[in-house]
Amino acid sequence: MTAARTPEERLGDMLMEDYEAEPEAPPENETMYGRLRVLTLAHAMNAPPRRYLLHGLIAPGEMSVWFGAPKCGKSFLALRLAYGLATGRGMWEREARASRVLYVAAEGEGGINARLIALRDALGDAGDAFHYIAQPVTIGPPGFDLDHIIQAAKDLRVDVIVLDTLARTFGIGDENSTKDMGAFIAACDRIRHETQAHVAVIHHGTKAGEHMRGSGALLGAADLAVRVAKNASGIGNTAMVEAAKDDADGATLAFRLRVVEVRTGTEEAARETCIAEEAEAGDARGGSRLSQAQRRALDLLHEAMHEASELVPPGVSAPPGTRGVREDTWRERVYAGTVSSGTTQDTRRKAFKRAAEALLAARCIGLHHGWVWPV
Repeated sequence: MTAARTPEERLGDMLMEDYEAEPEAPPENETMYGRLRVLTLAHAMNAPPRRYLLHGLIAPGEMSVWFGAPKCGKSFLALRLAYGLATGRGMWEREARASRVLYVAAEGEGGINARLIALRDALGDAGDAFHYIAQPVTIGPPGFDLDHIIQAAKDLRVDVIVLDTLARTFGIGDENSTKDMGAFIAACDRIRHETQAHVAVIHHGTKAGEHMRGSGALLGAADLAVRVAKNASGIGNTAMVEAAKDDADGATLAFRLRVVEVRTGTEEAARETCIAEEAEAGDARGGSRLSQAQRRALDLLHEAMHEASELVPPGVSAPPGTRGVREDTWRERVYAGTVSSGTTQDTRRKAFKRAAEALLAARCIGLHHGWVWPV
């Protein structure tokens, strides 16, 4: 009986296929050494311009890593970007090229159906430009699903493959091991090289969210690294370009999560989910400029939403599927919630009015026809 091969040996077999392939005939003015092509400056000067799927961020055949602390909105953002590309819509005023997408929802697969319906309602029907897998997948050693992912990507002619998350596609290794992380990176490289698709890896950060969890080899291998975070005030989110090999880094891209209500399949009861929306740069910082009273008023609105939110009725100027509460409900909570140090009804009324106007101006809430909702 032949002994079972180790995960490392199996991955090595896969990678050796590239080395054993017959070398292509060298184009004119190129020199080949086995499979290695030696170029000159003339090739660089005549190279085609760099192409983008999402300008300045996502390019074909590259790898990006989107990481952050738990519950920071990274998966909502990744799904919005991927679905947006499938409909030809970008974010942050960045031009997008209509792309074909394969989204591997190996973590949180139970909620992806509702999220996709919400995105369809917001961005339109992506049709067969968007495909997804909603089950655990093994990309890293022993690579049970690696060949199948590559074949699916080829058959579907996809431009973008999202692995959500690294932890659920990593395999049997240890994220903290440089060797095991290197094997996962090699698997991602094989996907990129064989499909020419962009591979976007969604990864957990440390508890504080400032660094990627596990071996730093992943950061070194990524063409783009984006740190996703909630603002300290709890209002709004940011995607910060921490490193970009061929583009400018340092950009802070603001977004927010909007709660919507959808029905999936034959469900009679609606369920709540979120979609990521582009926000203006000021929105990412706006929460830090709120006063203590304004932040308290916003907290009280969220408490009211948790206990008594309703679908905002037709005629109210709010995005479809928005849930909110009646303004009177929120006002009563603010009156009783130490937003004002005054004890008279008039001082409480003025404190509420000031807080509501400030939150509306900061785009922290929507307010129309007696209904209010957080944005």
